[in-house]
Amino acid sequence: MNYTDWLETATGRNLLRQESIRVRLALESIFGDQFLQVGVWGGGEFRQFARTKRTTVAGDNIADGPDLVTAPNCLGIANDSIDVVLLPHVLEAHEDPHGVLRELDRVLRADGHVVILGFNPVSLWGLRHLLSRRRFPPGCRRLISEYRLRDWLGLLDFSVDHSSFHYFRVPFLRRSRGAKNPGKPGPDTGTKLRRDPARRANRFLRAMRLSLAAALQAWRRHAPFAGCYMLVARKSLYTLTPIRPTWAPQRRFVSGLNPTTRNVA
Repeated sequence: MNYTDWLETATGRNLLRQESIRVRLALESIFGDQFLQVGVWGGGEFRQFARTKRTTVAGDNIADGPDLVTAPNCLGIANDSIDVVLLPHVLEAHEDPHGVLRELDRVLRADGHVVILGFNPVSLWGLRHLLSRRRFPPGCRRLISEYRLRDWLGLLDFSVDHSSFHYFRVPFLRRSRGAKNPGKPGPDTGTKLRRDPARRANRFLRAMRLSLAAALQAWRRHAPFAGCYMLVARKSLYTLTPIRPTWAPQRRFVSGLNPTTRNVA
């Protein structure tokens, strides 16, 4: 199974739905002329959220239908020409993630932004990736932590604006099951709802799920054990101001006479 087929599963669709919400919120305040998505993860769904004049999706396989066929670590794009770059799970799938980041630094304009989506290795998804004989999620060579990615971007003079964790589902494929609809007890069954232990247990479990969901929603922003994360960084711009050396002024004396020991005496 490749990542395209995996995104068609229930787990993949749920992940793509949450990532679309995150990317849309991240791109709402980023404007410019050129938007570039490296990799065809999710097809062209993310490009609709860009606030730029032009959008381009680049990929290394012509069968995926990208706008530009090029390698992520060797983009056929001019220097300093892109305002926003989106990397959806590209660093984990490529054999040279450092080369991808260096190429990103080359094509990105000064004060440009980059949005990176990645899987969190310190989670159940990372454990599944280590224990799986096949690569999981499909196509991922190795998972890169958010902390390490911050370090790599810092070496390239990128400043991280913000990062967030999301997707708390277990890393298993969800299969549809036929839902059963048991009939409700009639008025002549002789059993009251408040005395039915099964229904009381269901109501208790429902209340517990709602409480846990509320607590999870409040804890979600700073949760390090989530399955995925999103990081938004900006390319720093340093202006050089030339500083001229100040020379010590020469002393001037009256009538051009230099004081000597004899004159002082």
